Amino acid sequence: YGLNPYKIFIMCSSAGGHLTVMGVTSSVHQAYRRVDEIDKTSCAVQWGIGIYPAYVLLDGADGHNANLGVDAGFVEDFSFDVQTAPMLLIHGDKDGYSSMASVRLWEKMRAMGIQSELHTLAERKHCFNGKASEGTGSYTYMERILEFILKQTKK
Repeated sequence: YGLNPYKIFIMCSSAGGHLTVMGVTSSVHQAYRRVDEIDKTSCAVQWGIGIYPAYVLLDGADGHNANLGVDAGFVEDFSFDVQTAPMLLIHGDKDGYSSMASVRLWEKMRAMGIQSELHTLAERKHCFNGKASEGTGSYTYMERILEFILKQTKK
């Protein structure tokens, strides 16, 4: 299809945000035995955008975070390494799938020297739309996504 395998990114929200984190942290690991020529092409992603990723922390592996994600470890789906790609993480501070998941992901990447961004939006629950929340200084998250995409594609 003429796609450049060195300009692959992932963006998704909620359970798909979880899959985005999985792809960003483990896309360099072979998931199955090669069966044809296309399997020789790298599937490593260069960056990802996780919008309110769910099921990230152990205390919310099956639903909302029981303890708001405080002091919870990551589920076993992620394998951070030196090739983990940068991410933009966007989360609402009133989400039942705690924004601490995105905070912990950002902290982990920062500790590894991986340049990533984190934006928590005031008064936002799960599945928020692109409008600012009334009475807050929040902004549309789509602008943050566009800025991140433009920054990543100029590299």
